[in-house]
Amino acid sequence: MFGLQKKNKELIKIVERTKQETFDDFEGVMKDVIVEPTEYNGQKKVQYHLTMEATNREIGGKTGLVHEWISITAKTTDDGVVEGCVLDKYLQQLEIIHDEAKGLKTHMEVMQLMKGKKYLFKKMKHGKAFEGNDARDYFTPVKLLK
Repeated sequence: MFGLQKKNKELIKIVERTKQETFDDFEGVMKDVIVEPTEYNGQKKVQYHLTMEATNREIGGKTGLVHEWISITAKTTDDGVVEGCVLDKYLQQLEIIHDEAKGLKTHMEVMQLMKGKKYLFKKMKHGKAFEGNDARDYFTPVKLLK
């Protein structure tokens, strides 16, 4: 049996197993919004890497931060995104929160609006089912906090 070892006819745990922490919302500050390269099934792509610092709960893990990765599809240009994709849904939510987002020309400018600001983040389903996997939840800003 994986993770267990028999000794003197009793089972001893080799490693401690803990349940993954789950939560549906948190208050936090958007620490960083960067575009980084990634590779998926041998194809090189780029994605947004969002780093959020929770202010109303402790986050486990190595960094103590919440991370989200949003793919930038191959059809996305600086000033246009594919309707219905994850990035499109995220941008729509930012336009609800930030009136000034509607006047910006690129998705990078809109995404950068979040940096250093405090929000209520909630899990929201974005995108579509893909290759047999359901659309996933992303921590998305739903309210700007002071």
